[in-house]
Amino acid sequence: MRSRPPATASVRSVRTDRSDDTGSLRQDLLRQVRDNLRDGASHLARVAIDALMAFAEAEPAADTDSLRAALLAFAAELGAQRPSMTAIHNLVARWRQGVAEFEGDVDALRRYAVDQARDVRTWADAATDATVRAAQQRIPAGSRILVHSSSSTVARILERMSDARISAIVTESRPGLEGWNVAATLARSGMSVTYITDAQAGLFVAEADLVLFGADSVLADGGLVNKAGSLLIALAAREAGVPVLVAAESFKCTGLAATEVELEEKSGSELRPPPVPGIRTRNIYFDITPVGLISAYLSNEPLAERFTH
Repeated sequence: MRSRPPATASVRSVRTDRSDDTGSLRQDLLRQVRDNLRDGASHLARVAIDALMAFAEAEPAADTDSLRAALLAFAAELGAQRPSMTAIHNLVARWRQGVAEFEGDVDALRRYAVDQARDVRTWADAATDATVRAAQQRIPAGSRILVHSSSSTVARILERMSDARISAIVTESRPGLEGWNVAATLARSGMSVTYITDAQAGLFVAEADLVLFGADSVLADGGLVNKAGSLLIALAAREAGVPVLVAAESFKCTGLAATEVELEEKSGSELRPPPVPGIRTRNIYFDITPVGLISAYLSNEPLAERFTH
């Protein structure tokens, strides 16, 4: 039988230690989303959902109201870590709604928060699977596809089409060079891959049958927020008469306009500028491609019906 703590002071000490542990966990979970500059929105949205599950299991609140307040506060902070990635905000908001409305004791709420995270992830996985199937139906076998940056949704499409004799042109995607891993993964799977600098995309897009982007956000008018460089590739594709397809689950849609969305800017040190006074370095990670440059959205739901014109 577990003995009771000998004194109130000991109880307070134990709770403080658990609170400190939870605070450290909280910061670590936030960093996993905030500081990951390699992966795309779909992957990081799932990392965020896993973070909600871990936090719910660790948070030491002893009553329902305190636990709910802690969970909702963490969710709000988590959902705001990557403002250019609507997928994170939307999946976290889906979880928050259930937690906010739940009625029950503290243990039941904790179990519900964990189960709700699993349910949201299952729903997101189904949306991604449907998006992949839509892409498989649209992309012809034997296509040569130009891809830019790292998108787990695009990666899954290419993986599913590995028997369709497709080949890829992969940009390096500076400054993080996410394209390096993309190219390596595709080549190891047996796909024919051409790896190019971002600056060569305008030359090589004419050799592609189509451009395939993932999406960090889909704006109210159908504009695309994606890794910087997407706009230039889409402009080059228009000049070359090459279609631009975007694989985007419905949970990447936002009601924001282009003038309202925040495009994240990261440290200029990634660009390794010359160490000379007077140089201002800009490192904006995302750009916006207008809907007029996009040939079609491939999704689990018809997205065009949502767009304002």
